[in-house]
Amino acid sequence: MTDRFSYNTLFSENSSDTPLNFLKHAKYDFAVAYPAPETLPMDGLVQSLQMAVDSDSERVASDMAYYPHQLGSQDLREYTAKKLAADRGFTVNPDEIALTNGSGEAIGLVIQALTNPGDVVLAEEFVYMGTLNQLRRFGADVRGVAIDKDGIVPDALEEQIGDLTNKGEQPKYLYTIPEHQNPTGSTLSTKRRKAILQIAHRYGMPILEDDCYVDLRYKGTTQPAFRSLDDSGIVIYVASFSKLVAPGLRLGYFTASPEVMRRALGFKIGSGPSQFAAVAVEGFLRSNLDSHRDNFNPLLQKKCNAMVDSLAANFGNGDISWSVPEGGCYVWLTMPEEADISAIRDEVFDQGVGYVDGTNFEADASGRIGHNCARLCFAFESPQKNTDGIALLAKLFEQHGVM
Repeated sequence: MTDRFSYNTLFSENSSDTPLNFLKHAKYDFAVAYPAPETLPMDGLVQSLQMAVDSDSERVASDMAYYPHQLGSQDLREYTAKKLAADRGFTVNPDEIALTNGSGEAIGLVIQALTNPGDVVLAEEFVYMGTLNQLRRFGADVRGVAIDKDGIVPDALEEQIGDLTNKGEQPKYLYTIPEHQNPTGSTLSTKRRKAILQIAHRYGMPILEDDCYVDLRYKGTTQPAFRSLDDSGIVIYVASFSKLVAPGLRLGYFTASPEVMRRALGFKIGSGPSQFAAVAVEGFLRSNLDSHRDNFNPLLQKKCNAMVDSLAANFGNGDISWSVPEGGCYVWLTMPEEADISAIRDEVFDQGVGYVDGTNFEADASGRIGHNCARLCFAFESPQKNTDGIALLAKLFEQHGVM
C-alpha cells in the first residue's frame, strides 16, 4: 500500500484546519437559523418553473445553456428593482443590482472591496456571526456598538466614533441589520436611522445595510430602509430572497454606488447565481409575493407568540429578560450575568434543546458579554414544540444551576 501523501508543509499561511460540521438537530432545535421545510412554497416554485418552460421553452433553455451574466438574471433584477421601489422606497435600475449566492456572498464582496487588514469596522455589539467571520477573515478590527432593545444607540455610536477618531482609529464603515436584527430581533426606528445617517456623514463613514429579514414582519410598521432615506451613495444595500422563499436556493443581492459595485464585483469568482433558482423565484414572487407573505408571516407570529408565552411562564421570575420581536426568526434571551449558559450549551443540546449562545455574536469577541445570552430561533419548530421546548430548557437550566 502506498504511503498517504502529506500536505503538512504545503498549506497557505491564511488557511486553517476547520472541522466539518455535520448538521445535527436537537429534539427542540432553537439553534437553527431558518424556517421549517414544510412552510416553504415548494408547489408554487415548481409551478413557476413549469409556467416559465410552457410559456417560452426556448428562452428558458437558452438561459440554462449558458453561464449566467455576472450580475445575474435580467428578469429577476428587473423584478427586484420594482420590489425595492414598491417595498423599500428607493429607485435603482436593474443594472445597478447584482444577484449573488445568498446575501452572505454580497456582504463578502463588499467587505473585500472596502477592507484592508487592521481597518476598524463597527457593528452592533451582538451581530450575525456569519458576517463577523467574514470581517475577521479579511482582517477587520471589529468593534461593537452599544445597543438597547431598539437597536443601535445613536449617541453611543457618535461618542465611540469620536473616541476612536481621536486615537487615530477612525472607523471604515458600519455594518448593521436594522430590521429584525440577528440575533436580538430589534428594529431601528426611523428617528434613529436618520440620526445614524447624520453621524455617518459627519465622519465620512459608509453604512453597509443588511436588510435580509425585512419581508418577515408580522406586526407593527416596517421602517424605511437607510438607503431610502439617503441617496448620496453612503449606503450600501444588501438583501435576500432566501429567508422569504427558500434558504436552499441561495439568492441574495446588493446595490451600491457604481464605483463600489465595480470594486466588489472584481472579487466575484465566476458568473452570477443559478439561472434555475432565479427563474423559479422570479416567477413565484411576481405572482405570489403578497399572498405568500400573508400566509407565511402569520405562521411566524404564532410560533413567536408560543415561544414568548412559554418564556413568560417558565422564565418569568428573577432577573431574566427576552426580546419580543415584530418579525424575523429570533428571540434574544438574557440570563443573569453570573449564569454562564455558553459553558453548558453542548450538554443542554444533548439533553434535547438547541440554542446558540451569545459569545458567537460578540462583535468584540471578548467572551465577556455574551456568556449569559442565547439566540432562540422560533421559526423552525411548531408552536407546540416551541412551548414544550422552552419549558424543558427552563428545567435543564435549573438542573445545571444557572437559574
